[in-house]
Amino acid sequence: MPWSTFRQFTPLVWIVILGTFMVRTSYYMVWPFLSILLYREYDLSATLIGLLLGGSAALSTLVSFYGGWLSDRFGRHSILLGGCLVAMLCFGLLGFSHSVLWLGVGVMGSGLASGLIDAPGKALMADSLASAKARELALHLRYFLLNLGAALGPLLGVTLGINAQQETFLFLATSYLLLWVAFGWGFRRAGSSHSHGAAGPGLRDAIKVLLADRAFLLLVMANLLMVLVYSQFHSPLVQYLTRAGMPQVAELVALLVATNALTVVLLQFPLLRLLSRWPVRVRLHIGMALFLAAQLLFAAGDPLVRSHWFGAVLLLSIGETILFPLLNVLIDQMAPGHLKGSYFGASALAGLGSAVGALLGGWILEQWSGQLLFLLMALLCVAIFWLYERGARLRHPAAAVSEPSSN
Repeated sequence: MPWSTFRQFTPLVWIVILGTFMVRTSYYMVWPFLSILLYREYDLSATLIGLLLGGSAALSTLVSFYGGWLSDRFGRHSILLGGCLVAMLCFGLLGFSHSVLWLGVGVMGSGLASGLIDAPGKALMADSLASAKARELALHLRYFLLNLGAALGPLLGVTLGINAQQETFLFLATSYLLLWVAFGWGFRRAGSSHSHGAAGPGLRDAIKVLLADRAFLLLVMANLLMVLVYSQFHSPLVQYLTRAGMPQVAELVALLVATNALTVVLLQFPLLRLLSRWPVRVRLHIGMALFLAAQLLFAAGDPLVRSHWFGAVLLLSIGETILFPLLNVLIDQMAPGHLKGSYFGASALAGLGSAVGALLGGWILEQWSGQLLFLLMALLCVAIFWLYERGARLRHPAAAVSEPSSN
């Protein structure tokens, strides 16, 4: 990727990219240990902890569309700064409060803040870069640093000895304060073109455009199913290995997770360079073929033989490295300029596949077997192929809709 593409990045683009890295790293320094804190200090049950954390993730997913639309309607400036303030308040509550009620408000509010920041941030990058190649590189770089932050955060938290301590949430609140300051500086530097845009479409109009764009709806459905398939790598796979009597299962799971993280971090940009001349559609097919191969290998292998698990996770991870950043590129290509936030926000509904996948995977394991679970996931991969192909052949009506006037 030529360095001239990086030179197209505006200060606001760098703030979104580097701010994502800073916040994600500090987030994973403390958030993975929240369940330990809630159990050890407040004696909450596993069910209640699960409801809080799952509810926060679900709220983030559901609010993302509304947050994206608000940024189309009232401008990225107001919503991003407001989202940072909500995050500061919620993580401040988690740092200072000793009431279970207020801690619950803080946990749920963190999901609200995420929904107000993620989609508008990606839309802001799309607004700021005229070149499609530059937007693609920016989305890939954001995804790379997001994963790097998720890998470094827990390690730093343990190394620095700040994990599972309530006061460390103030460190995360400080990260959002710095991001708020950076956005304020960036928007002032960019001037009125970013700070105060014309009012965007109303919520009903935005929903009408989204529902009319069948290609986009098929993409969201395919993405939701793909996330559902990918989610089997986490809780259901661990349950399967445990039920099968795999010796030293905790050590194996840790190594598989590390394999996944290292593959994504090490191969993302080499693969981007290797596949950059290939059409998006071909790259999509390659990624899904790797997902399908991984599910078949998961289903066919002996649960007690370690080697094929690493092979399956490697295939899955390479597919993830190709697919996940590419989906944001596809959404950017589909979305009309005045609805970038709404499209990125609506696409976040695919995250519901993770919650459904964990529940469905556990149920299939309990009722039948791990082999059947992964064979069903392989069939879902075939269905995803069909949805992507069907969507690619449809015209995108949203792209033809004229942008609204300012009155």
